[in-house]
Amino acid sequence: MTTRQAVPHPLPLRRALSLLCAVLATLLPAVAAAQTPPLVSVNTNRVDGRAEFDVRAEAYARTDIARAWKVLTAYDRLAEFVPNLQSSRELPFPDAAPNEHLVEQHGYGKFLFIRQPIDLVLRVQEQPSSAIDMSLQSGNMRKYHARWELEPRDVAGGPGVLLRYTGLIAPDFYVPGLFGGVLMRRDLTAMLEAVVREMEKPADAAPPPLQSEK
Repeated sequence: MTTRQAVPHPLPLRRALSLLCAVLATLLPAVAAAQTPPLVSVNTNRVDGRAEFDVRAEAYARTDIARAWKVLTAYDRLAEFVPNLQSSRELPFPDAAPNEHLVEQHGYGKFLFIRQPIDLVLRVQEQPSSAIDMSLQSGNMRKYHARWELEPRDVAGGPGVLLRYTGLIAPDFYVPGLFGGVLMRRDLTAMLEAVVREMEKPADAAPPPLQSEK
């Protein structure tokens, strides 16, 4: 006669499901924040036969507001991580109002097989830790108005920041009408992803080594 071994009584199904739901409720917000790509919309208008782009974008960064603000306002460092931006530097601005800056940027846009230089001098007005407004002073744009907004959005697992970017961009050079909106959306998505990556770097991450001039 064989003896049946006692088997531990399984956790009641209802209780097991309750525990699983509780765990998922804790983990999912952080996972969703990590995996959600930027939301980017581009509306193309024709004004006097030339393209204008009304752009809106949102992205989420797993960082605190101080770090996010530091990244966006490090004007002399933006070219280190923003795609297609070759240089960015703050210019002397003797008559600047409080929280106002003058920033010169040089970059390029890719339109199919065309590589178009983009040169801008922007007047930047800051609302500390909440918003940054940029307006065109000079350059090869007919119109350029852009705005960053930052909003704390903590989730389970740590602090977070919701980034909003809006702008009206009207190049003073040829942009393919059929593909302009698609190309603008691609470049904005890449910019938002790069900014978020920079914000989410560990605070003690070493800066990239300086390249020696040849």
